[in-house]
Amino acid sequence: MKNMSKKTFSAQEWENVPSKQEPAYSTVQPLNETTTDLHVEVERVVSDIEARGIDIAPQYDTWVNIGFALSEGLGEGGRDFFHRLSRLHPDYDQSTTDKQFSNCLNGKGTGVTIASFFHHAALSGVRLSHSPVTILPNHQNGKTAKWVKPANELPRFPETVFDGLPLFLLKVVSNAISSEDRDIILLGAIGCLSVCFGNVCGVYDERVVYSNLYLFVVADAGMGKGALSLCRELVDPLNQRLHEQSMQMALDYKRDLSEYQKNKGKNPDAAEPNPPPLKTLVVPANSSASSLMSILADNDGRGLIFETEGDTLSQTLKSEHGNYSDMLRKGFHHERISMSRRKDREYLEIDNPRISVVLAGTPEQVRHLIPDAENGLLSRFIFYFIPFRRGIRDVFATDDIGRSKHAIFKTIGNEFLHLLDKFLDQGFYAIVLPTHLQHRFVEWLARLNDECCDEVDNGMQGIVRRLGLIAFRMMMLFTATRAFDNPHPQSRAPDGRIILECTEEDFNTVLCLCEILLYHSVHIYLKLQPKNAFNILPDRESGVNARRYALYHKLPDEFDKSIYDRIVSEMNENANTASKWIDKFIQDKRLKRTSKGNYVKINN
Repeated sequence: MKNMSKKTFSAQEWENVPSKQEPAYSTVQPLNETTTDLHVEVERVVSDIEARGIDIAPQYDTWVNIGFALSEGLGEGGRDFFHRLSRLHPDYDQSTTDKQFSNCLNGKGTGVTIASFFHHAALSGVRLSHSPVTILPNHQNGKTAKWVKPANELPRFPETVFDGLPLFLLKVVSNAISSEDRDIILLGAIGCLSVCFGNVCGVYDERVVYSNLYLFVVADAGMGKGALSLCRELVDPLNQRLHEQSMQMALDYKRDLSEYQKNKGKNPDAAEPNPPPLKTLVVPANSSASSLMSILADNDGRGLIFETEGDTLSQTLKSEHGNYSDMLRKGFHHERISMSRRKDREYLEIDNPRISVVLAGTPEQVRHLIPDAENGLLSRFIFYFIPFRRGIRDVFATDDIGRSKHAIFKTIGNEFLHLLDKFLDQGFYAIVLPTHLQHRFVEWLARLNDECCDEVDNGMQGIVRRLGLIAFRMMMLFTATRAFDNPHPQSRAPDGRIILECTEEDFNTVLCLCEILLYHSVHIYLKLQPKNAFNILPDRESGVNARRYALYHKLPDEFDKSIYDRIVSEMNENANTASKWIDKFIQDKRLKRTSKGNYVKINN
């Protein structure tokens, strides 16, 4: 509701995205109510809020989630309630509010229920008719939360993502034949292009970073992941130009070497020419570790590993001379990589590797590459999972070779090379986020981390943290690509770099993309857990329950809030989550509040 006069919020754009304050679980769960009963209860609560004059949604994200909650619980019948609540905000606008509720009605699978409305009402002090339920749903105790979905319910990118793409990326995805195909092409394009912007950097977590990304599209055979191969055509013209340069340098080297050998007797001071570098953009996935190092060294640390059969890379990493898994892990963060070859007494070191990886494979091939959830490569990859769907598509949509997808993507690849050359000729670039977007970014990432650690387990923190870096790199890529079409002011940093500022549109688009990709990462993360990891006996406290009651047993018989907070900190629990557990202990008659901030245990 805050800044309601701005762009109308789209239900599809924020699919599955609760606000910072919004738990992804039901804190208040109305049970066995008919729609009429529910309408009566909502009417009573809204009337109470109006009588108190309380704005229960001062923040925009909260306002959106209340719209989702009312539309999910009451359908069209929630519209009037949404208006009545919105009028309590000083920026209320009837048209904007009405349009927002329509967007919420059209949103599917947001994970926000009518319980979210009752939750915010309870926070405002309204008395509810139902007992609140504050146990977090958690995969470990058999309750599936927002982030845990079966393969056939994993979300795809909403339409609004594509409405806001930079023009070049929009041209690329317009050649897709289905919504799923379009998702894959967008991700494949982002992954392939991420290696091309070596003159673009930004600062994330006090470190200079580049736009390089790691992508793995996961699907059973014949499920459409082959669309990824089209994206290689986007960078093939650049790759071919580098090969031609390399061939010319090789010819020049042979000529110079022949001249040297012919005249070295006459001119003993002549220096033998050095072999030329092997210039390329795309690096074969089955390269040995030493070969990969040499190729990266010849190309200023830059390379794209592209492979549509994930096993090619996984088998290479298992071989004696091909295990460069550590290079991939270090390369993701641009950390220095080095290698010594005793045979040639050669030492290679790359200070600033910029590696991108684009893979496709089956679920089993993921496990071959990343054997378990603790493998460091897991959190470095973007995953997109395509579930099985029966069907055959029209394979004779065209018989014109010139209109084939490969021909179209080759043409787009040539256009990209032209645009990239013009962009590179301008100099070096620094991508920055405006201060207000920086604050939103940190809040967004903190929310995802709390939700995933609470709802899945603490192992998700590494995935969420690196998702933040991935999101920033995507913003860099979108900003650079948008500069192809938009004249940019020549604002320069002290080192002479051209400063490009990420737009709010690209910022929102990337956050939406990354939240959806997080669902897929959670799915892969759980697939990589040991098969019996979550087979907990039903009569045993587990997951959040186990953590909650472990905390309870550490509490003294009498304590105040400062002692409680200290014990929470010692147990490395999230302070915001643990603060809610006090209410749960009181509801379970395990604690009694004797005065403000003071508690005593109840012996049952």
